[in-house]
Formats: sequence, structure tokens, C-alpha cells
Amino acid sequence: MGSFSYHVGQRIKKYRKSHGYTIEQFSAMINKSKATLSKYENGSITIDVETLYSIAKVLDVDLKCFVDYQPPVFHSEPVLPQNFYFNQPHAYMYYYDGRIRQLVRSLLCFSPSTSGNAIDVILYLGVESFHNPERCQHLFTGEMKPYDTITHMVLNNQINEAEKMYICMLNPMQNHTPAIGLLSGIGSSPFFAPIAIKTMISKQPLEENDLLINAIKLDKDEYHLLKYYNMMVINRPTTLFL
Repeated sequence: MGSFSYHVGQRIKKYRKSHGYTIEQFSAMINKSKATLSKYENGSITIDVETLYSIAKVLDVDLKCFVDYQPPVFHSEPVLPQNFYFNQPHAYMYYYDGRIRQLVRSLLCFSPSTSGNAIDVILYLGVESFHNPERCQHLFTGEMKPYDTITHMVLNNQINEAEKMYICMLNPMQNHTPAIGLLSGIGSSPFFAPIAIKTMISKQPLEENDLLINAIKLDKDEYHLLKYYNMMVINRPTTLFL
């Protein structure tokens, strides 16, 4: 199925979980099987309008909350500024999530903004494959403002506007070196609180091995700075990537 069905399903899943309903409970409430509801939420089957209206009534949300998805639109050959690190249509982001003890890969897509000096950004967060980014855990959209030494991105979760993300990256000294910085926002289970994660962005996909995982985990120096200054200070990439 297409991205529209997938994101409608993700909205259903988000609102269901926010009400504390399990998939078994909610499937019974809308008179559907657990398997059918699961397929709705995963976007593997198209949901009809009457069923979607029933779901909206049970969840006490406006129907438009499910159908206001805007598909990503980019210029066929985007022309991006040439004087900073993020000067191509795609970039590849990695961080290590200690809650699941796994590497998380994400895809960033850039296009020129129609207003101002910012760059439009779409972040496909938590993808299984860079070749199929729409099957992501979360979709964020926003803008990027690059400077000579640092780049800022401010993004909103397209399913839940209350969830915002900020990415602050140090621009590498060399063009082929990955950028390093912080991703911050609101964390989910097992806690709901502001979090910050060390993250790495590369202009090319990186080999996913122990060397990469060790590079994106907090190292001893960063732990020391955190304890000494009470601040999370992220160092530039190691010579591994130079």
C-alpha cells in the first residue's frame, strides 16, 4: 500500500495508544478482528471511510486528524547551496538506542525552501532499509538552517504535532567525514521526558558494524565532561571516519 494508507494507520495506532487501548481491546470496540486492525495500522490494507469514521467516534477525535497527510514533494533536481556540508538531496543518520540496544538508521531528505534561506527537511526516523524509507517508525518534517560551522534542524512529527525534534550538528572539517551532534526531543517508553541523543549524519551510507556503534555511543571523555560540567558535550568523529 502507499504512504497515505500507512500514515493513516500510524495515526490510528497513535491515538489508540494515547487512550491506553490494547489492539485486542480496540478491535473489539470497532467490531473488527485483531488481524484486520493490525493491517489497518500497518497500512497493508486500505481502510474504508465508514470504518475510519467509526474509529474517529470511538477515539473522540476529528476525522480530519487521520486524513490530513501531505505526501513529501521534492524538486526532481533540487539545487541546494554549495557552501556547506549538507549540499545534496539525501543524508543518512545513525544513533544507538540503549532502550532496545540497537543501532537506529534514518533518512534525511532536503529540498530548497520556497521562502527564506532555510532548507525543507523530511526525516524518515527508524527505517529498516534506506531503499524503502516510507516504512519508518516516525515521519518528521521541518526546516534546516546551515551555517559555516554548525547546522540546525527543527522538525515536527507529522502524526503528533506535540512531538518536536531538534538536531544540532557540527559541520565536519572535511567533506567526506560524517557530521556529529545531538538529537533532542521527547522520549517515549520507559519514560516520557526530554532527552538528548548523540547522533551521526553521513553523506553516504555507513557500514553498520561495531566500529560505527562504538563511534555513536557516548565515550569516556563525553561521560567525563557530562559529570564535570553537568552538560552533554559531543566530540567530533574519531579518526576512524577520516
